[in-house]
Amino acid sequence: MIRNVDTAYKVQGIIGIAVVVFYATQGHVAGAAYGFVIGLLNIFMLQFTFQKANKRAAEDPKAGMLVLYLSAVIRFILLAVFFVLGLSILDQSEAFPVIITFVLMQIGQLFNLKGKRRLTD
Repeated sequence: MIRNVDTAYKVQGIIGIAVVVFYATQGHVAGAAYGFVIGLLNIFMLQFTFQKANKRAAEDPKAGMLVLYLSAVIRFILLAVFFVLGLSILDQSEAFPVIITFVLMQIGQLFNLKGKRRLTD
């Protein structure tokens, strides 16, 4: 499991860096870098949540699921706040690179699901 997690995070990091480099050549490095930072924050929050849910699930499976549900709500709200703050600070032309960088990094999370039957495996 650890190897898959490491691989998934490496893939997401490589995807994020590649998109930032691409947009740097287009003159939109600030937006792409901000999307990269939001993507990294989401990855770390997700990793922390799964670790916490696994610990709680060992004692009570329902408590582990509750942690996952609450973290999904919290991550959704935090990501919305980060997007609104970033897009209000950056130029309008930087909005697309922010979103594209974040979305492509999250697609890299599919590598974390390889060989799993459940999301929390």
